[in-house]
Amino acid sequence: MDNEKKPIDYRRDPEDFATRYANNAHFESTVWDMKMTFGQTDVTQGPNVIIQHTAVTLPWSYVKIFCYLLQAQIAGQEAEYGHIPVPQKILSPPLEVLPEEIAKTVKHPKEQVAAIHKVWKAFVAANPELG
Repeated sequence: MDNEKKPIDYRRDPEDFATRYANNAHFESTVWDMKMTFGQTDVTQGPNVIIQHTAVTLPWSYVKIFCYLLQAQIAGQEAEYGHIPVPQKILSPPLEVLPEEIAKTVKHPKEQVAAIHKVWKAFVAANPELG
């Protein structure tokens, strides 16, 4: 039996493939998956206006794989070219408590906040320009 992995044959649907630029992503989640909606800032329409253009929904197991793949890409880029700085004032620290309307819809709001703070602390530690 041949256990050797065969390379993936990537193909693009000529009728449905598009290359887009995004400098913003909005996330929506369900118990099954997460939708990422991408868009781009349009200052001609006003301050903080994002024109959304593409949404992709991924099952949670692939979200975790995708996160690993993105981290690997960042690690490779930084190994080759140095630290990628994150502009200050782009991200706000996470909330200390979930808003009431969200907290009442989740089973473990305190645990969620603690987990998000742990991720935030690691992110700031890896990006000292934010501190």
